[in-house]
Parts: sequence; C-alpha cells; structure tokens
Amino acid sequence: MSSDYIPFEIQSEIMKRLPVKSLVQFRSVSKQWKSFIDNPEFIKSYHINHPNPQHHLLVRYTLDTVRTYTSIIDDNTFPQQKFPLISPEPVNSLIYRTILGSVDGLLCFYGSYKDIELETKMVVLWNPSVRKCVGIIIPNVLYSPEGYTRIAFGVCRDTNDPKLVKINVIKTPIIRWEVQVFTLSSHVWKTVYTGVPFKSCTLMFEHVFVDGIIYWSTRDSFILSFDLKSEKLGEVCIPERLVHTYDLCLAKVNESLGLLEYYREGGMSLCGVWMRKDGVNKPFTKIYTVTVEGMSVFNSVLGFRNNGEVVLQLDDDDDFEGSQVEVYEPSSRRINSVGISGERLSFSAWSYMETLVLLDQSNFIIH
Repeated sequence: MSSDYIPFEIQSEIMKRLPVKSLVQFRSVSKQWKSFIDNPEFIKSYHINHPNPQHHLLVRYTLDTVRTYTSIIDDNTFPQQKFPLISPEPVNSLIYRTILGSVDGLLCFYGSYKDIELETKMVVLWNPSVRKCVGIIIPNVLYSPEGYTRIAFGVCRDTNDPKLVKINVIKTPIIRWEVQVFTLSSHVWKTVYTGVPFKSCTLMFEHVFVDGIIYWSTRDSFILSFDLKSEKLGEVCIPERLVHTYDLCLAKVNESLGLLEYYREGGMSLCGVWMRKDGVNKPFTKIYTVTVEGMSVFNSVLGFRNNGEVVLQLDDDDDFEGSQVEVYEPSSRRINSVGISGERLSFSAWSYMETLVLLDQSNFIIH
C-alpha cells in the first residue's frame, strides 16, 4: 500500500521509531520525508527520545603499517558483527591525529592540518552512522615556551549542540588562563574566562565527558571540571589513596566518572577500577580489580563495552611485536577474544551509539 494513503502524522510517528540506518535511506523517498528527517528539531528529539539506540565499539589499530578502523555492533551478538570503517578525507588530512572522545554518536579527532602547515591544528567531528563530518580549525594554539593548549569535546544536553572547549595556559609574563568555547551551531568561539588560573595545576591532555561535564586529568591532587551548560570551572577531589598514584587515568565507567589505578601486587600487574557513584559531588568507590593470570594489564584498558565489560589490549603470545583485543568480564574474570590483532601499542577503542547528529550539516571545514 502506498504511503500516500497513510496520513503524514502517522508516517512521522513511525519514522520516530526507525533505526538510524533506515532513516538515512528513507531521506531519498520523498522531499517531504527528507525535510522531516533533516529538521534539527527531529534530530534533537530522536536522539533524546529513541528508546534503544544501537551501540558500537570502534577499535582503531595498526596492521601491516596501515591504520585501520573496525566497528563492532555492541549487542548480544558481540563480537560477531564486525565491519570496516573508512575514515573521511578531513580525518585522513590530519597528521599525528588522535581521538579526543566519543559523545552522542560523534567521534572527535584532533591533529595537525597537513594542507596548511604543521602548526595549524584542526578538530574533525565525524558521525560514522550518517557519514557526515565537520572540520574546525583551532585558532591561537600555544607551544612552549609560550604555554600550552588543551582541547576537549562535549555535547550540550539542553540543545544537543556539539561544543569544543579550549584552554590556553599562558606562561609569560605571569601564568594566566584563557578559556574559550566553540559552539557548532553558531560557528563562533566565545571567551568565558580569562585571568589567573582557577587553581594552580598542570593540565594533562587526557579528558572525559560525562553527563554534560568535561573532566581533565591534572598532575595535582584533583580533577578539573568544566560544565558545558553553566560554562564554569570546578574541581573534583581524588581519593587520598590515589593522590600520589603515578599511573592514574580518567575513564568513563558505567556512564559515570571513573579512575583507572595501575599498580603491582604480589608480582602481578593490576588495574583498579574506581567509579564516582550516584553523580556529582559523590566520592569515588573502587568497584573491582582487573587481573589476568600470567599477563600484564599495565596500561592495557582501552575502554568499556555498553554492558560494562572491560576492553583490553593484551600481548599476543605468538607474535612478539603484536597485541590482540580481549574483553574482560569483571565478576567471573573471564577473558574472551574479539578476533582483532595488530601492532603492539597501536590500539585504542571507543564506544559510540547511532544518532542523527550532524545529519543536517554539510561536510565542510570551519576556519
């Protein structure tokens, strides 16, 4: 039966329940459908209200000197449904690129933009589900001895708007900070803080985004926070036991702020997983320890599956130069192979879900 016989109000209700892949395909059915699906309000409401978004695990690694991206559908079929991801040209144009984070279906890449000059930095936001990406040139990046720049990425919960946060730590003549926020919808950088440091610290490159707040590692006894809604800086105290832990990493654990504590005990390399339960202003609690009999897990945690299993890179017994991806089940301590092998120390992994964010954007670079 033709859709012409079905009132558009009913058609639209059906579309609200369809998966992302189907919606992208159905944009070619008619101008009315395309207009409805591409509407920013529909994109926002779909992301907020869709009950069961499809989750994926992206694994990036080097195999035979080639950087490779593999996406695995993260459901009860895991890890059977794997498929390669071909990164778009703006991502490929980045030299020394790294992934800053994954938020609301967007992967955020950062590196030097080779088409201009090595000192020019660019962020690329890529939604692999809808095959859209946007490049954003980062202005006024500092290098030693002038200071240094830290970039982070998140999505505002109220507006569904992707944002970048840039902190310039200026060292001369006195130390001061300049904090700027870039909002994708307006293409504008806005200065939200300038002056003496919020608190004396050395900001690390590592950061995570949890429930509207960006968190940075520091070399001090606290974690720096930035709320995307209020655009205010803050701090999170680290448990006393972990203050002097050298190998301490930020992580997103069960949708909460987490810490990874690497240490040795009884001749074994272990990773303690801590989580700040029940949201903001709550203490961290150690929830379990990752331990693999006969193997080192030092700096091996790549991330977490949607069901809470730990994604690890472990040395390949049959290949001195290689590693493989395994998943670790905390309660049983079982490990299972994902079936991906590559060069040692070349792995990273990020969880992402299917969304329509960027669907209404054209592929372009913002200068």
